[in-house]
Amino acid sequence: MAFQAALLESISQTKYLSADNYIQYRAIMRIFYLEYQKMHYQLDKETILVQLHEDTIFAQYSPEQLTVDLDQLVNWKNLTPIQDPHKVYTVADFKNRQFQYMMSQIALEIERMTITLENLHTRTAGLSFSAFRRIHDALSTATRLDELSQKEIAAWWQDLQEDFSRLSQNHQDYLREFYGPTAEKSMKSTSFITHKQRLIRYLEEFIQDLQSSSAQIAAQLEAIPPEQAEHIVRLVHQSQLDLPRPQSEQSPDWKTDLLKQDKGVWQSLVHWFVGENSTANQVMEVTNEIIRRIVQNAALLVQMQNMGVSKKAEIRRLLSLFGQCKDLKEAHRLSSQVFGAQEVRHFCVNAPRDTERIDISTYDEPPMEYAVQPRVRTYKPRIDKSSFSDKSEDKKLQRQLILEEQHRLRRLVEGYIKDGVLDFSAMKTPLTPDIRNIFLSWVAAANLSQDHRGRTEYGQTFSLKRRGDGNCRLPCTDGILTMPDYVLVFEGKAYG
Repeated sequence: MAFQAALLESISQTKYLSADNYIQYRAIMRIFYLEYQKMHYQLDKETILVQLHEDTIFAQYSPEQLTVDLDQLVNWKNLTPIQDPHKVYTVADFKNRQFQYMMSQIALEIERMTITLENLHTRTAGLSFSAFRRIHDALSTATRLDELSQKEIAAWWQDLQEDFSRLSQNHQDYLREFYGPTAEKSMKSTSFITHKQRLIRYLEEFIQDLQSSSAQIAAQLEAIPPEQAEHIVRLVHQSQLDLPRPQSEQSPDWKTDLLKQDKGVWQSLVHWFVGENSTANQVMEVTNEIIRRIVQNAALLVQMQNMGVSKKAEIRRLLSLFGQCKDLKEAHRLSSQVFGAQEVRHFCVNAPRDTERIDISTYDEPPMEYAVQPRVRTYKPRIDKSSFSDKSEDKKLQRQLILEEQHRLRRLVEGYIKDGVLDFSAMKTPLTPDIRNIFLSWVAAANLSQDHRGRTEYGQTFSLKRRGDGNCRLPCTDGILTMPDYVLVFEGKAYG
């Protein structure tokens, strides 16, 4: 991907967010933003200083510090200075340059972004069902775009993009709340049980609406052929070109980039709803997993509560028994009866048992032997010396079986060659995989040679011929093999 040089340059207007004196800079820029909302576009130093002094943090903030900070913001192009002609009474005032300051457009967008980030956690994410219906209605209009004007097409495309973006963002924000340490902590709290059922019902209704709506939208998208989809994108692209744009947004390749963007949005919409691995199916799987976790955590909480209630009387009885003990020795004996031995070493040996009964005591079974090796680095286990066994008879028998199998296979192969010709199209008896592999290896060897000749592993020379451009069907025990209509002509001794 090729980036334009302007995209790789640093943005000086964002430096005030992370500079050393970011507290003063951010306070000043927030004052300008709030006054901009009130349509007070130009502010002087006195107005800014008065608003800063309203906060105790800036009680000792001096006009000289304000001048330095404003000059720095001007240097970063966050503020634009404007000479104030109404306050120039002397030449000295003119030299001191009494300015009024106005917020730049880039700084306005940056400050708006910071407010969005500050309020991001307070947004209430929800699984809205209306976006599905609006997307469904918009796709119903997609086949009639030729009847609309360029302005109406642009508005249709804008609404479709906003609904699709809102749908994707909402489900990501809502489902993301169920992952992470905060969600795990809330699911394990006792207060979670009270609204568990309401939350499950809400998620189940979302899944039902998602299943029905995504199926309808997927059917609409699948009904649009690729040619019509390209036509829709072209109409949308033309409507985007007709919109008046500032000269600053018209880069050398802005038309091509805009077309790629429109195609990408349409492809993302198709990928979200169409296919087995669509995003809609993934959302349903994630939501089902969340429901499973909610039910599981709620069941564990209820079980823990019931256990606490049932154990309360038993614990009180044990406490009373321990309180009645005369001395510590008697308390130890009671503890051994209630809680068992405090220090126990368990040994487990993976050895066969004489019985599989689980009710037999350990003392009723015979002892098991386990060789313990010393934990010393220099220890080496004793190696038992033994002689090599004579396996010449086994090798001879194995060699005889291999030779007999090769002779049997050769007789079967030669049985398919009739009058020195191996005609694949004339074969009616299904071939076994081993015989078929031999025939195909002969064809491959002949195809690799320049004169289309080859030699079998049995020493027979042959040539490969093809009859026409058609194919033949070779019956096999594991299916039908479709291959070119080849004939192998053998030289010398004739088979068959």
